[in-house]
Amino acid sequence: MHLKLLYIEDNVIIRKRLSETLRENGFSVKEIPTAAEARIAFEQEDFDLVLLDVLLPDGNGLDLLRELRFRRKNNAPVIILSALGEIVDERISGLESGANDYLSKPFSARELIARIHAVIRSTRPNTPSSEATFFPLNGGKLDLVHPCIHKDDGTKIPLSIKEFRLLIHFSKNIGKTVSIEEILSDVWDIDPEKISTTSPAVLISRLRRKVENLCKIESCRNSGYRFHL
Repeated sequence: MHLKLLYIEDNVIIRKRLSETLRENGFSVKEIPTAAEARIAFEQEDFDLVLLDVLLPDGNGLDLLRELRFRRKNNAPVIILSALGEIVDERISGLESGANDYLSKPFSARELIARIHAVIRSTRPNTPSSEATFFPLNGGKLDLVHPCIHKDDGTKIPLSIKEFRLLIHFSKNIGKTVSIEEILSDVWDIDPEKISTTSPAVLISRLRRKVENLCKIESCRNSGYRFHL
């Protein structure tokens, strides 16, 4: 079963191009250019996830989101797509209004698809749909059930349990700085003070060799690591 997305974006060129890419990747997409039409769509249909632009011709996307969350009591996960995303207060407002994620324009279609899968996993952890059992990488995909990566050329890269847990953690935090303490707590599942802080560096060095050209794990000096596709 295809995940059903509602895409609210007034720029017809951007909307058509991205919708086509999403359909090519197995999603069902309903395109809406205005807040008014979105309200009608919410009344008539249910959606697995909403992609929402902030600047709409007949209103602010954040106002529509607040209405969706607090008046209509609709819990469909929402990813905001906005050129205003570099403004920290704007991102905070979006998340406080009920968004599940916030992606700044311009962005790659691959990153958006990865974030869609991450949001679906976090909001529907027991979903049986095949779309939520893999995380897309550049030239492959991470198996979220078995500890391995399937490359597009048919080869399989086995992962250790810690490598597997680390990649899953990164997949939920694309583009965000993940602290060493957070990695120790999530991957080793112990108090960060009880293990050497060099352990993540050794693990990440080994993982980088395995995922070369599939994704990028960037070192952030004195703060942790950042995952990119």
